[in-house]
Amino acid sequence: MALRPDRGYDEFTDISNYWTTSQTSAEKGGVATVVTQGSGVALEDTANVVSYAANPSGAIPKGVLLRTVSPALSATRDFINFDAQEVRPGDKVTLVRKGWLVTDMIPSGISPAVGDAAYVAASGNISSTQASGALQVGRFETTKDADGFARVFIDI
Repeated sequence: MALRPDRGYDEFTDISNYWTTSQTSAEKGGVATVVTQGSGVALEDTANVVSYAANPSGAIPKGVLLRTVSPALSATRDFINFDAQEVRPGDKVTLVRKGWLVTDMIPSGISPAVGDAAYVAASGNISSTQASGALQVGRFETTKDADGFARVFIDI
């Protein structure tokens, strides 16, 4: 569980990206970054591909993933349901570009303080410590609770 049910307020979401097929699973609540991007308006363009970056240096954040990516869903048996809590690799994903949410996608050993900048980190995590070349995605609004969750304001 990477997002709490009281995940927050999604002021602006984006549904123009597809999850990569090379990363077959991903927990919701992390920062998705650009793999490839279409040109021009690029709406409904399958070239708009995102994933969790192994290395945040130079990774361009697109938004926070709102659905779990799971290879367990069958392409022949299960219907594509964009409001479902799970999507398959290669399906469209919903990303929060602006708003706040409660996530535990914070690297172990990182203890953000209220007001700390939030940066994209490895494997989709959100960190208060900036890795070399990592971009800011928002700010922490709370410290981590006993379960490792913190409220983060996202502004990408």
